[in-house]
Amino acid sequence: MKAKIRIIMVIATLSLMVICQSAMAHNLWLNPDNYYPQVGSTVTIGIGWGHKYPADRVDQEVKADRVESISAVDPDGLPVALTQTSATFYKLSIKKAGAYQILAGIKPGFFTMTAEGRKWGDKKSVENPIKCTNFHIEAKTVIMAGGTDKNLGYFTGNSLEMIPLTNLQTAGKGDKLAVRVLFDGKPLPNASVKATYAGFESQDMASHGAVQKNAKAGADEKAGKSGKPPVKRFPVETVTDESGEAVVPLDRSGYWMILLSHKPPFADTQICDEHMYHMAFTLEIGATP
Repeated sequence: MKAKIRIIMVIATLSLMVICQSAMAHNLWLNPDNYYPQVGSTVTIGIGWGHKYPADRVDQEVKADRVESISAVDPDGLPVALTQTSATFYKLSIKKAGAYQILAGIKPGFFTMTAEGRKWGDKKSVENPIKCTNFHIEAKTVIMAGGTDKNLGYFTGNSLEMIPLTNLQTAGKGDKLAVRVLFDGKPLPNASVKATYAGFESQDMASHGAVQKNAKAGADEKAGKSGKPPVKRFPVETVTDESGEAVVPLDRSGYWMILLSHKPPFADTQICDEHMYHMAFTLEIGATP
């Protein structure tokens, strides 16, 4: 009887892990209407949110009160104002040639997995905590104006950041995009780098959000014990080398999203177990500047 109870508890815990991973799989991203404008023009930047990166780059509506910040830095490394035109749209006036760095982020917070399900808050604020995550979900894009890559490699000071090492406006279908990933300003080795293009549908996207009927079978599949080939959720998956650098092959023109994730331990495990830094970098390949 006790053995049966333990099995039930293990399956329940695995089910909660599946639910939490699904629920927190949202991405935040930025959608400029022109990645390569001319000086003197105005660019409209939308905020994207959701699980998928569809062909029109719009999945779900992000609530305006969830967005904590959006900022821009011009080609001289100076902050530049964005004009808000609606809950999720902003305008940027292009006054200089070079790379404009745009950053956005939702309000960070805590969620904790418990025996009763996922709860918002840290381990001290919920009953029966199993695992706590302190999440930071952010987005970055680069707008390159006037046909020059001035300041493309600018470091904004963000905790988790990706810097392109390849000129984005000359990259095209079949090219390889070199990138560097930094955490707290230092190269981040062995970091997960995943990339997808607008309109890509993973093999299991149709059933996204559904809890697996058999949690143990789901855990075995994740561990590679099912005998089935792993589900392809991203067209490109790689990791950074010891210098924090990686190469992303681009097999088509159009809009791309590069996803970074890093989970360092939380300093006080009585409060929480891990940080989760998640960033989406969006770009357009093969456009005519």
